[in-house]
Amino acid sequence: MPGTINPLRWVCGLLGKRTHRQADDLQCRQLLVDVSTIIQHDARTGIQRVVRAIWLQLLATDLSGVRLVPVFATVKRGYCEASPDFLTTGMPDRPVSVRVAAGDIFLGLDLAAHRLWRHRRQIAGWKRRGVGVHIIVYDMLPLTHPHWFPDSTGRHFRRWMKILLRHADQLIGISAHVADEMRDWLGAHGGRRASEIGIARIMLSGDLSASAPSKGIAERDRALLDHMATVPTVLMVGTIEPRKAHDKALDAMEWLWAQDGDAPMLVIAGRPGWRTEALQQRLLDHPLRGEQLYWLSDVSDELLTELYRRAALVLVPSHGEGFGLPIIEALDQGCKVLARDLPVFRELERPGLHFFPSDAPADLAATLMAALPCPQPQTPTERRGWDEATADLLDALKLVSR
Repeated sequence: MPGTINPLRWVCGLLGKRTHRQADDLQCRQLLVDVSTIIQHDARTGIQRVVRAIWLQLLATDLSGVRLVPVFATVKRGYCEASPDFLTTGMPDRPVSVRVAAGDIFLGLDLAAHRLWRHRRQIAGWKRRGVGVHIIVYDMLPLTHPHWFPDSTGRHFRRWMKILLRHADQLIGISAHVADEMRDWLGAHGGRRASEIGIARIMLSGDLSASAPSKGIAERDRALLDHMATVPTVLMVGTIEPRKAHDKALDAMEWLWAQDGDAPMLVIAGRPGWRTEALQQRLLDHPLRGEQLYWLSDVSDELLTELYRRAALVLVPSHGEGFGLPIIEALDQGCKVLARDLPVFRELERPGLHFFPSDAPADLAATLMAALPCPQPQTPTERRGWDEATADLLDALKLVSR
């Protein structure tokens, strides 16, 4: 045992990694990591990849004197402890209620807005006992652009923001853009609390391999991958929802297909979402479906990685994002990207990332065709890892110093 480490804190760290709380007398600080949504259902979208990756990095980090505890919200018992290997075991059969003490930290890692509201009294009680509340904010879009989301999402998000305003010690954005939006919102709505709430930001990683990637490639998908090796393919990644602008991409591709029978294929990898029923039906009924248009609605991380590697170009026409995970994932796999010219995407600039200013069908089609001959970016020999993103987070929580 290194001589510079307090033995008691070292033991606490071991207990925190391997067991539920069995020795209250040791008085370990606890890092309570909210995984309420993913423990019930892993939708295998971007946020879930972030949650999995950061949790695994936290589990592998030496947090001397800190007991690492995944927690999840229950209907009747409030927050309960989960097993450290909850990603494989799921929710425990006999949940143990969370016990807190001054100095503990509650980290809202998962996106669980409606659950936090239901347990606002418990969070308020924890605050009175000296627990710090730190929440990761993935974006502010349900507040700034509510028309892109179901009414229930906007309602839950507004309630969630009320909880953060009352009880949060720190809000942690996943981009400078999100951090700036939070700062502006606090300035407009925070009152006296605005100066008491810290704002931090972390930088995510695009390393799919370090996020406990889901496996599985069906035979029909292998056939598509083989076909992509012979035909230039434009790839879109993301849930079919209004802000992702799949309709704008399809309009541009249809313009191309009408002009040139040898125009690139379009492959869409994304689950069916909300407020896009007509678009989803348009994709399903499209006359070129299975020839120049493919919609893969259930894509494992293994398949996604292969799609990135075989695509000629990844198209990201989204109207709004908190970060832009497919951009980094694609560039890390050596695939160039054409993205809408948004401030949040400008934060990700590096070779291989191109921007388009107009999504009018002919304009976007012309920009896309001009980008296709551009060289693919070299796969970086040293890319930002989830260990670095987690180090950013622990630094924001003041659990490590960099």
